[in-house]
Amino acid sequence: MLFDMDGVLVFSEDAWFSVYNATLTHFGHAAISREDFDAIYGNGTEADRAMYMPERTGREIDAAYARFFADRLDAIRVNPEAASVLGALRAVGVRTALATNTNRPLADRILSFTGLAPLLDAVASANEAGAGKPDPAVVRLASARVRVPLAECFFVGDSKYDAEAARQAPVAFRGYRFGVGQRIESLEELLAIRIDSG
Repeated sequence: MLFDMDGVLVFSEDAWFSVYNATLTHFGHAAISREDFDAIYGNGTEADRAMYMPERTGREIDAAYARFFADRLDAIRVNPEAASVLGALRAVGVRTALATNTNRPLADRILSFTGLAPLLDAVASANEAGAGKPDPAVVRLASARVRVPLAECFFVGDSKYDAEAARQAPVAFRGYRFGVGQRIESLEELLAIRIDSG
């Protein structure tokens, strides 16, 4: 079972909105509205750079994100289902991995802060994979790190970027409170999917 982080295992939109605008103003750009932020949230550092900070490198932007996030970790809310579902999946032998557009050092920091790190078997970040979602590279890397073929995985995400990455990977997708069709409203529904597919 592969998971997106933000919007699935943790809820960090408010923290990211503050971090994003702090980064923009740090680099001499005007802050953006919440509406404009929501339109791009989750698309990864390189897309952020191309949209609003083309004169900066991805490394510079990631460093700023890490710096400004340090003071905003307490704004992150853990999905109250995350720990119990990850634990239940592990108990029945299902390997789990994160596939996130957040850079690896920051993802590790968030997972450690929220207590979710020990419950995942692997972490894959866009900066490690060489591209962020909607490119499928990070989803494929997550699958490789748990040593489970994509054909035997589910990817759980909450955005159009996740859905497109799953389509291209290709891997079965479940939209967490997102999309139509293969959609789940609760992470606990994943346990039933495991039973049905196993």
